[in-house]
Amino acid sequence: MTLSKMKPLLTRLDDESFSRLRKFAKKKKIPMAQIVREAINMRVASGDRYVSGFNDGIRCAIVTVASSKASQIRFPSGKSFAELTEEMLDKQLMKDGTE
Repeated sequence: MTLSKMKPLLTRLDDESFSRLRKFAKKKKIPMAQIVREAINMRVASGDRYVSGFNDGIRCAIVTVASSKASQIRFPSGKSFAELTEEMLDKQLMKDGTE
């Protein structure tokens, strides 16, 4: 997801939580904001967390492929590499009974 499509959120943390978050982010080399987004997604996810995480990974792969300039190459069928890849990845999405 591009930064322009994201909404800003102000959150407050106590000193200990902020320090732990900062250390974790630095150790894992992940922006603190990304960790917060992932935590929110985990907390509000419905159904099976494994399935939700797996599907999030598939959706991330779809976005990554679609944003690649090279994947815009079109085949004789008229579909781009990104479109064909998205179709294949969509088939990999798991159902957990709540979807």
